[in-house]
Amino acid sequence: MIKKIFFVFSVALVLQLVAGCVDCNCGPIKKIYYTKKNLSLKHMDATLPHPMIAKDSVIASDKYGIYLQMQTQQLTVRKQYTNWGLIQIAQACSCAEDEFIPTEQISAIAIFSNNDFDAGHPKNTDLSLYFKVKRGKTVQTIEYYLNSLKDSRYLSNNPFAEGIFLQVAPNSNNKHRFRFKITLSDGRILEAETTEVELI
Repeated sequence: MIKKIFFVFSVALVLQLVAGCVDCNCGPIKKIYYTKKNLSLKHMDATLPHPMIAKDSVIASDKYGIYLQMQTQQLTVRKQYTNWGLIQIAQACSCAEDEFIPTEQISAIAIFSNNDFDAGHPKNTDLSLYFKVKRGKTVQTIEYYLNSLKDSRYLSNNPFAEGIFLQVAPNSNNKHRFRFKITLSDGRILEAETTEVELI
């Protein structure tokens, strides 16, 4: 009886070994460390299909967003580990993604216009409270979103891929060039400006 029980457990262990060691041609998972070097800005129109990059210079205020592309430089790559183990049936043929780790965090984002926006915001006044970051089906304040980035490691090296959208329409001028000033945790400041857009 003990031999039969031992045999059954041995067969189960061998099956787990075979299933756990399936080679899916997955390379080792890499930790990719990078630094932020520069940024570029493009207009977005929420009425367009994804990625919503606008070619027109006239966009409805309630659909207007800015695509912020962080230009990065890879510093180091560390191979983390290869998927070995006994019981990995659920992940037997799905490869884990590489992890992108910034060497510095984004401390603050300020947004300015070259024209008066409204009575309380003349030109070159910070408008960042008028913008929110799109995250899935929701939008979040810039401050809240930056805090959430500090608490979690995101897998992309472009945390603003879904855009930053205007929440308040201007009432002083319709034509604006928006300038972004991003302060990094290492003290560097990255700046970029959009082309002119007319918000209707």
